[in-house]
Amino acid sequence: MNKIINACLGILYQAKSNEILLASRPEGKVLAGHWEFPGGKLEQGEDAFTALTRELNEELGIIVNSENMRLIGNVEHQYPHGLARLELIVVNQWVGEIQALEGQQFCWCSLNNDLRPTPLLPTTIQIFELIKNETLK
Repeated sequence: MNKIINACLGILYQAKSNEILLASRPEGKVLAGHWEFPGGKLEQGEDAFTALTRELNEELGIIVNSENMRLIGNVEHQYPHGLARLELIVVNQWVGEIQALEGQQFCWCSLNNDLRPTPLLPTTIQIFELIKNETLK
């Protein structure tokens, strides 16, 4: 039986510099060291916006208001450990300084070029293709 992983990803976007945030998966997690958009699994009874608010606070120490979030689509990918169903949410504003609370690394990547950290998760590559054509503002 194929395990289904329902998760949400935050595409933290800085309009002035046209950059988005990527984070590395911390040690001890599946695919540790791969780069991805921050976010995580939905808990029982959570919608994607509630889950993302919680995850961004736990992982990065920032506070996000649902008024500053916008669902732009979803992506599915079959990993060896299960089928990931990811809801993609653009976040344009947050409160607080971004911190690596789980020991992860993070970096801002310009959407004006293809310079990105490696290795990227397959879903991260897919999402970059999707947001190239999307207005993130």
